[in-house]
Amino acid sequence: MSPTLPAAREAFVAAMKRDTTGAELSRLVAVLDALIKWSVARPQTLSFQNGTAAGVLAFECVESKEVCWLARVTRGDAPKLEFYPPTGRSLSAETRAKVVETINAHARQGLNAGDRLRIGFGALKNAKALAAVTTLLGELLDTNGSTPRTGPLVTSAEK
Repeated sequence: MSPTLPAAREAFVAAMKRDTTGAELSRLVAVLDALIKWSVARPQTLSFQNGTAAGVLAFECVESKEVCWLARVTRGDAPKLEFYPPTGRSLSAETRAKVVETINAHARQGLNAGDRLRIGFGALKNAKALAAVTTLLGELLDTNGSTPRTGPLVTSAEK
């Protein structure tokens, strides 16, 4: 049986508790809850993906069923948010560069050109970083819609 979003969230938090406690856990859970809240507010374009592995919570594009973002807990490490896994290959080179630029502006460890498009929850505890990432996700959804495309990312200034 596939888990519901509340059950998947609970399992994800339980996985985080293996390595994180106290105030830090509360801050990481707040990041997770903000990402979930942002995603469920877009039911026309995003839906919770059932059947993900333990320690993984994902949202997919409604039409294409392509994973838009996933959060993963890895033993001994803080959770990470990943965009269009596994490598963002459905994104154009320009769009991918924009994602890398945004992540690198807020992450402690920068990404290189071929890296997976991910950022740690630790960086997303910063409200500006979380806002930048959710804005970027919104732009990706606006540009790519629910189906993957290879066109460039259109910024709000260009619209």
